[in-house]
Amino acid sequence: MQSILVCSLLAAGAFSAPTPATSPSQKVPLPKRAAFARSTGTLDTTAYLANLNHTIQKYSGKSLRSYGISAKHKRQSAKEALTDQISNGEDELYYGPGSVGAESGFTFDFDTGSADTFIPGPSCGTAQGCVGTVKYGNNGTDEGNTTSITYGSGSVQGENYYDSVTVAGLTAKHQNVISLTQAAGFSSSNANSLMGMGFQAIAASGQPPYFKTLIDQKQVTTQEFSFYLGRAAGEFPAPMIDKSNIKNGTGAKSEMTLGGRDTSKFTGTPVQVAVSTPGYWQIPLDGVKVNAIEDLVDQIADKGQAAIDTGTTIILAPLLAATTIFARIPGAIPVPLALLGGAVEPILYIYPCAMSPNVSITFGGTDFAIDPRDFNLGQLTPDFGTLVGNATLASVLKKTAYCVAAIAAFDIQPAENLYVVGDTFLKNWYSIYSYNAANGSPAVSFAKSVSV
Repeated sequence: MQSILVCSLLAAGAFSAPTPATSPSQKVPLPKRAAFARSTGTLDTTAYLANLNHTIQKYSGKSLRSYGISAKHKRQSAKEALTDQISNGEDELYYGPGSVGAESGFTFDFDTGSADTFIPGPSCGTAQGCVGTVKYGNNGTDEGNTTSITYGSGSVQGENYYDSVTVAGLTAKHQNVISLTQAAGFSSSNANSLMGMGFQAIAASGQPPYFKTLIDQKQVTTQEFSFYLGRAAGEFPAPMIDKSNIKNGTGAKSEMTLGGRDTSKFTGTPVQVAVSTPGYWQIPLDGVKVNAIEDLVDQIADKGQAAIDTGTTIILAPLLAATTIFARIPGAIPVPLALLGGAVEPILYIYPCAMSPNVSITFGGTDFAIDPRDFNLGQLTPDFGTLVGNATLASVLKKTAYCVAAIAAFDIQPAENLYVVGDTFLKNWYSIYSYNAANGSPAVSFAKSVSV
């Protein structure tokens, strides 16, 4: 069977024409992800806090206090982003087109941190929280039941149908799809649908995810999919970054490969790490290094776990680990944020923009560096202190340039010391998700992405 590439172009469109016979791959346009930093280098705080809330809620079910991240503000941020092109609200999405049955026009957010596929149903309009004008006609086989799901950015509910689902020419027949009747928290998204790429164990519907169906129906011979997530040009114009060294962006080259990997998008031999718990794509995390100093979390706590999540932008670290990491960044300041219904507060970290920390995560005994451009989410403006109710911080920000780190802190699963590793990391490393690479068991592999 063929290996199918899903490729990001600047503009969305229909499926491209098949490539020559010597290369049977087909490509689907995936609009690039924008950054939190505005063109001025300052942080779009609404977009950042919405994304942090997305991650915390996705893995814990808890939510941040408002901080201006209501649906109204998120829609406004999205409008600004369409104008700005850098500070939009699409911080959690790499998406591309697909079809359900004979109906096209669906744009899927491909998310390794979930496992269900949902699409807008015929009665789910703007008032019900669905995005866009494309609606599923409920033309598949009605299963006679419903599914409700809580995601990081909100929740959905809908009716279950069996239908064929096609992405890049690969069709999964009798695939479960959730035809939405209600949605909340997705109004800022340009994608009207979501496709979970995780394991069936975390599917709220209890049904196999799309890629597992492709495997079961022998639509792919290689039981893996992979991601190349590009970086937008001038994405992090923070003060410590020498703009002359920022090359043209690679966002337009982002792609997902179904049934294989694109060897032109990475260099070297991928480092393979066996999945420890097949729900999320969860693998052991050996530690974190800051300026080449090993994180002491290995010595004072059990080794951690990491959920590798293409549907999340930032990195969420356990509180103890984050404390150790930022103790090694001179001038770093923790900023606690109130959590609704929870005693433990999530913490974001800020640090002097004049610094350029070298941070890496160790998987399988190999250090994987995070580019300082990705570690820096942008400079804070003084009004951020007022937004979070911290007058002292507001005063500090008037005198010194502080930037927000891409690692935030929250204990999702303390017993496992669980990290969530999103696109801040994945923009640097080509990621491969295999169902059988580790002696017949699942594994995640990383290799250096090209032109990063």
